[in-house]
Amino acid sequence: MNAEASHILINRVRLEGGATKDDLRFIERALAQLFTQLSRFDPELVDIGLRFKDRGQPGMRTSLELHVQGLPAMVGISDLTDTKAALNDAEAKVLSQLRSNVTRRADHHPRRAHDST
Repeated sequence: MNAEASHILINRVRLEGGATKDDLRFIERALAQLFTQLSRFDPELVDIGLRFKDRGQPGMRTSLELHVQGLPAMVGISDLTDTKAALNDAEAKVLSQLRSNVTRRADHHPRRAHDST
């Protein structure tokens, strides 16, 4: 994925509790796999929420929420206490759901070689 596409998607990330603008470069690198998968969608159809509850403390909880218009909401939650590991864990869970939802949508809307009109 090119840097421009990644930059567009990082601007679609809503930083919620525990995440700040200072984290954006780190978040962009950590979510590279997710951004690659999302590059097939119009960025205007994508909304991403990220929260680190009790960041850096025992009991930290990371949540990554993804909304892509036309697909069910996807949420990845991690209880890992290392911020990078937690974000990678949450990303993996969201990626799994995204792949499943895209496959399910493709199964329900097969592409036709030609239209019969």
